[in-house]
Amino acid sequence: MSVAPRTHFLLFLISLSSRMGLSRYIEDIEAADGLYSLLSLDQKRDSEDFIFRRPLRCLDMLATDGSYIFVASRPQLACAAFIIAEPSEVISLELSDVNIDCSAGDFIKMFDGWVLKGEKFPSKQDHELPLHQRYTDYCSSPATGATSRSSQNVAMIFFRLHSADSGFTLAIKKLHNPFLSLDH
Repeated sequence: MSVAPRTHFLLFLISLSSRMGLSRYIEDIEAADGLYSLLSLDQKRDSEDFIFRRPLRCLDMLATDGSYIFVASRPQLACAAFIIAEPSEVISLELSDVNIDCSAGDFIKMFDGWVLKGEKFPSKQDHELPLHQRYTDYCSSPATGATSRSSQNVAMIFFRLHSADSGFTLAIKKLHNPFLSLDH
């Protein structure tokens, strides 16, 4: 693709992103990298030192390794992020920079699987761990509650924050599933 079509494509993406609230990501890219950095983002993602970063929304779907930051601008009482990986991968979740008040009812819970409308996926019949072992609750034990690892390719985090400026950073890493048979 020559430079002119790339430029038109970039302008098209910028106009779409401003309508969708994604312009903040484009603004965060260092100006020193210039226009070419926007057009060659794949090269940066392939480098080992590049960490994808973006704000986490109250309701979010994530499929990219990276660092996601959530800071409440107002009370957020029912938030969830659904994370998905390839079928041959498991998901590692790590919390850092946690600024919540567990005694006031704030919580952050990570779940091995997804919970949708009260139903758990995979169901307890289809999962090797008992349901209580699939939850990691940050507030019940902050030292051990800061990390979680799924046993398959889906995970979720749900949280409730009562105060503005409360928040946390969530690091997501997709790892090869060592228990997956290669003869499928």
